[in-house]
Amino acid sequence: MLARYHRHLMVDGERFYSVDEARAVVPQVRAILLQPAVERRRADAAHEALHRRLDAEGDGDPRQEAQLEARTEQLRSGVQALLGLLESMGIVLRDVETGLVDFPTVRDGEPAWLCWRLSDPDLAFWHTTREGFTSRRPL
Repeated sequence: MLARYHRHLMVDGERFYSVDEARAVVPQVRAILLQPAVERRRADAAHEALHRRLDAEGDGDPRQEAQLEARTEQLRSGVQALLGLLESMGIVLRDVETGLVDFPTVRDGEPAWLCWRLSDPDLAFWHTTREGFTSRRPL
């Protein structure tokens, strides 16, 4: 049985999503979540390159080391900015690796989560605020 969802409901400044609203932003959330994965790989690669260089050369060129460190930090900052965007939308990132997010909602008059991850073709699950991913149920 589908519960009633309240459109544009806000309580104490917190936004709650209806199923339709959450589904409408899933493509944007997907794009946001894919970026940190790409940026993290770039940051990790830059960081590994720096350490390989240091291991191979001992005392490497300080300018190159500084450039690699700056690039690594820039990439990590970009990831944080993307994750901040999700937070500003009121969406809670649970696991960056799997792209697991929860959208706050109201189900049967109680706060709950609409649960979605990158591998899900559509938003189709929910769970209470006292439960987690393993307790998610079909809408």
